[in-house]
Amino acid sequence: MRTYRTLLLTAVLTAAVSWLVVTLAGSATIRGASFAGPAASTSPSKSDKPVAAFSLLSDIHVQEDDKLSQKLFVKALKYHYSIKPDADMLLLNGDLTNGGKEDFDKLRELLDSNPHAPVYATMGNHEFYGMWRHGGIYDYSKLGSGWSSAKAVAQFADFFGYSKLHREVSVHGIPFLLMSGEAYRDVDASIAEDAYLSDEQLDWLETRLVEHRDRRSAKSGSSEETDLPALVFLHQPLPDTLDGSSIERGVVQHERLRSILDKYPFAVLFSGHTHWDWETTDQVWSGPFTAIGSASVRSVYGPDNKPVDPVKSESLFVEVYSGRLVIRAIDHEDDSWIGDQTVIKWNP
Repeated sequence: MRTYRTLLLTAVLTAAVSWLVVTLAGSATIRGASFAGPAASTSPSKSDKPVAAFSLLSDIHVQEDDKLSQKLFVKALKYHYSIKPDADMLLLNGDLTNGGKEDFDKLRELLDSNPHAPVYATMGNHEFYGMWRHGGIYDYSKLGSGWSSAKAVAQFADFFGYSKLHREVSVHGIPFLLMSGEAYRDVDASIAEDAYLSDEQLDWLETRLVEHRDRRSAKSGSSEETDLPALVFLHQPLPDTLDGSSIERGVVQHERLRSILDKYPFAVLFSGHTHWDWETTDQVWSGPFTAIGSASVRSVYGPDNKPVDPVKSESLFVEVYSGRLVIRAIDHEDDSWIGDQTVIKWNP
């Protein structure tokens, strides 16, 4: 389970460029892109068609001996496929398993037996949890000696065929920048449940953001769509952004990560980890960049930081347009949209 600590944090840098978050009625029309439900169809002009669309599932927590986790994950897979069978990506934003090989085997079985978009993933803190296993049981009072951060990283990377945890996937000119914590408590007990990001990974992120900024500038004034965001995915949130993000430090190098993102108003950081309810808490933060909570499939927490009862399951469906994102949250209890669609715009 997650460890909660209260830390003194540095103040958020004053935004030089602000974001505009607009919430519209669920059946309203935004420049031709209407949402009346998953079966809604549109006939927008070519310039107003989404450049990309993807499904975002976080904290699925698939375990071989947890039938509910499997049921909820399959339900989410099927629903997202029904929304848009030709979506560009299915992004799993950390805490896919509880770290055991048998959990990854079950995850593979579920993915292989259900249609879905191409899968990409980030690594969450629970992917390191093989360290808490002692024989066939989990004992969270002491680390075992048979597992390590290096083994957990290798298991995750091998499962997805990644050479490194951080990677860029370009979709129609939109950089999807996948980041992951690289170490756990066996390396440094103070890491706790936070994401440890190496200088190499942070340097890589800044390089990719600079490259995207330069591409945007080079295309400015042409007939090509230029106002495309850079989408960053990391399991743990930055502190003092989304509701629930201040309970933990979240990211060990949070000051540097924030200083990087602050420079790029087109950057969008998607995170999970807190499990906080999209419906009852604020999971969109506007600053020099934007931060968005990616909800939780396996267990949803309320503003009291406890699992809600009855159990809820949530995920996001995101469409990317030139100049804006359109985000819909989904309640998988009855497979329905949660509230209104959220439209995020930024200054070029």
